[in-house]
Parts: sequence; C-alpha cells; structure tokens
Amino acid sequence: MSMTRAALFLLLGTLMMPLAFAQAPPPGRAPVPNVRAPVASVAQPSAAPAPAVNQPPGPAGEGVAGTARVVDGDTIRVDGRTFRLWGIDAPEIVQPCQRDGLTYACGRSAAAYLRTLLSPAIPTGDRTLDAASAQVVCVPRASDQYGRPAALCRAGSMDLGAEMVRAGWALVLTRHGTDYAPEEEDARQALRGLWAGSFDTPWDWRAKKLGE
Repeated sequence: MSMTRAALFLLLGTLMMPLAFAQAPPPGRAPVPNVRAPVASVAQPSAAPAPAVNQPPGPAGEGVAGTARVVDGDTIRVDGRTFRLWGIDAPEIVQPCQRDGLTYACGRSAAAYLRTLLSPAIPTGDRTLDAASAQVVCVPRASDQYGRPAALCRAGSMDLGAEMVRAGWALVLTRHGTDYAPEEEDARQALRGLWAGSFDTPWDWRAKKLGE
C-alpha cells in the first residue's frame, strides 16, 4: 500500500512538471503584457495659444484739404485749422515798407497776393497756374514760434509758399530750410514785390515792434 501511494505521488509530480515549465517565461525574454489591461494614454503637449497679431494702424492722414481763407501773407485757414506756410516768412499784416520814396502797407499787399493765388486761374507773366478752384491741401511739417503747424500747402499743383517767394512777397525762412532760395534770388534779381523797394525783414520788424 505504501508503495502504491509513493508511486502515485511520483506519477502526479511527473504530470505537473510540464505545466510548471509552460507557465514560467523562457530565460532572457520579458513576459508579454496582458493585452486586456487598459493602455495608459500618453499626455500630448497642449498647443500654445497663437500669439496676438498686432494689426497695423490705419493709414495716417496726409493732411487737410478744403477751401482756404487768407489770414496774412504766410498764414491761411483750411477746414477750420490755421496753417503757417512752411519755409517762408511774409511781412506782418500791419508792417509798412518803402517804395518810390513812399510808405505802403506791404503786409497787406502780401496777403492780397496770396488771395489771388487761390483763384481758379492765376496769370503770372508768361504762364497761367491752375489753383484747382481754391481747393488747398496742407501737409504739416513743423511748428512755428507760436505753436501753429507749419505746412506745405498746395493749390492744385502749385506750392503756395514757393509762389509767394517767387513773386517777392515773402522771404525764405531759413530755420525751416532753404528749399525756396532759388525763387528768392529770382525775385530779388527781377525786383519783384518787396524787392522793388526797401523793407525790414519780417523777423527784424517783429523784433523791433513786437519784441520777438
């Protein structure tokens, strides 16, 4: 009986050995994961928000356009704004000058000539300038001593400042530049406007009379 039980145990041990070997992983190989186990999701980096794009500012205004009103020989009002004509200095409205031994109101003469430049057609010797029916465009460039914008102003294709200097009713304001120096020399040689007599420069007259 004892031999039979020993033989039975030996037989059972022999039958269990292949099963044990089948469950153990072969040497040198990792166990295969359970395919039914949930696979951990890999966190994806969040997309960075798109940077805000600065929109370019709208086009800056090129200036003011409209009908002009003359204040004096180098100052006009356009669309309710006052502009000093850039690059020139004309006699003050109350400034006198001398011509042919007489005193005359050269400041008023300068302003009167500027008014003629705002007519639809201006005869100037051998040519006629088109002032586009007094439509004036002013583009500010600097400021004058009173804080007013000094602007390049055109009536049609005509530069008002250049024409005032060419006609002899204004001088080059050198602190704004010397763009109109050829026009001033031309007026002086031809004895036009102020150059037909004697006068104080507008800045000298203001210094003496107005303390500027």
